[in-house]
Amino acid sequence: MGQMVCGSCNELLSYPRGSKHIQCACCQTINFVLEAHQVGLANCGNCCLLLMYPYGAKSIRCSSCHSVTEMLPHSIRPPVSVLQGFPAPPQNAVH
Repeated sequence: MGQMVCGSCNELLSYPRGSKHIQCACCQTINFVLEAHQVGLANCGNCCLLLMYPYGAKSIRCSSCHSVTEMLPHSIRPPVSVLQGFPAPPQNAVH
């Protein structure tokens, strides 16, 4: 079983591993489930709460104080080849 916090009402939810979406029993919100390798961590720019976000997000809204934190370019997920330990492909490769 996995656990996550509802993005709407902050209720702790349990779900079977491998689920893509789970519905909160309290507020009925459908929550999107991300695996550990699909998320990054950042602190809220206002209240410093630790936030999780999907890689590539341009900004994230804090679930506590509702402020929006703009993400920096380093929040973009590296290519899969780099994650697997291979060098990144050249940026301007000519074929």
